[in-house]
Amino acid sequence: MLPVRVLQNCVNDVCSSPLSTWSRLPRLFDEMFEGTLWQNGVGALPVDIRQEGDKWVIEAEVPGIARDDLNITVENGVLTIGGKYAEETKNENAEYHVRERRTGEFSRSFRLPKTADSENVTAGLVNGVLTLTIPTREEAKPRRIELK
Repeated sequence: MLPVRVLQNCVNDVCSSPLSTWSRLPRLFDEMFEGTLWQNGVGALPVDIRQEGDKWVIEAEVPGIARDDLNITVENGVLTIGGKYAEETKNENAEYHVRERRTGEFSRSFRLPKTADSENVTAGLVNGVLTLTIPTREEAKPRRIELK
């Protein structure tokens, strides 16, 4: 949904029911930025997130980015993938008709589930795909209790 349309809907909701809208405000801001450049265009970091048994796997496309230019952190239950695309040299004598290659820095954060073991996250980079594996904490795994 376009940000302007979402903002119009938000204003309409506030005018018709101000108290109930305040509780939905964080989600309305998320909706406002869905489908914009922050998520699907320049600066986006495309990812796949899946659960495989007792672990979570995040795969992110980072083509052309060197290992040293990637920064992966976990802090207070939030995993952040950041990095820097190589600076492109501009040819001052050329007239560009299309310029879509990315330059500069990027960052994307994900709130980890409470069951995630953030101390044992592993990362690998193969052919421009960053793979993060996040295991489930041992105490969060199902266990069988034997009768005595």
